[in-house]
Amino acid sequence: MTTKRSRSQQQLSLFGEDDKRPPTPLSRATARKGSKSFAAPAPRPWLCVVLAVDTARRSGWCIGARGARVDSGELDVEDDATIAQIVANTVELASSYGLPCVMVLEAPWGGSVAVVTALGVSRGVWLRAWKRAGQALARVVSVTPSEWRGPVLGSAWVSAPRAAVRAHEQRTAHALVGHPVGEDEAPAIWIARWAAHAAQVGRAIGKRAQRASLRAWTKRG
Repeated sequence: MTTKRSRSQQQLSLFGEDDKRPPTPLSRATARKGSKSFAAPAPRPWLCVVLAVDTARRSGWCIGARGARVDSGELDVEDDATIAQIVANTVELASSYGLPCVMVLEAPWGGSVAVVTALGVSRGVWLRAWKRAGQALARVVSVTPSEWRGPVLGSAWVSAPRAAVRAHEQRTAHALVGHPVGEDEAPAIWIARWAAHAAQVGRAIGKRAQRASLRAWTKRG
C-alpha cells in the first residue's frame, strides 16, 4: 500500500499561504530576532516533512510537507507492512524535497492500565518502523493531547470530555481538508497542524534547518 500523493494537489495548505482561515495563536507567534533556537511556536511552517501519529490500537496518521497536508488515514497498529510503507513514503518525500524528516507521536497521557498499555504498544510499533527506515530517534517528537489541542483547537478543548473532543476533532478536520475523515485520522491531522509550527519540531530538525526556514520566511516577507 502506498499513500496517495495526488490527493495533496486537491488540498489547500493547512498551514501556509493558501490558508484563508483567521490566524490561530500559532500563526500569530513570532520568533525572537536573531535567535538561532526557537522557544516559541514558529511564525510560519518549518521547512521539513512531518509524520504525525495518533498512537492507539487503531492509529491515525498524517503526512505534512512544508506546512501542507500530503496524505492521511488510519489503520490497525498490527498492520506492520502498511506502517512500514507509510514511514518509507514519508522518508522518500523528505528526500525528494531535500528536507529533514520528523515523526511526531502522541505520548501516553494516562487513563486505565489497558489504555496506557495500548498506547505504549502502538508507539513501539511506529518507532521500530522509523528505526528500520534508517531514521534517528533524535528526529522523534512526543506530544501530549493537552500540549497540542490548546494551540490548534483552543484552550476550551484541553480539558473537555473525551467524547466531545473526538467529535469536535473529526468535524473540524472534515471542514479543514474538505472531505470526511476517520475518528482516529482527525487528531493526527490536528497533530500535524500543531507540528508544522511547534518549537519541539524546530529543535528536532536542528539549527541548520532552523536557519534555512528563517531565510525562507525572510525572503517571503
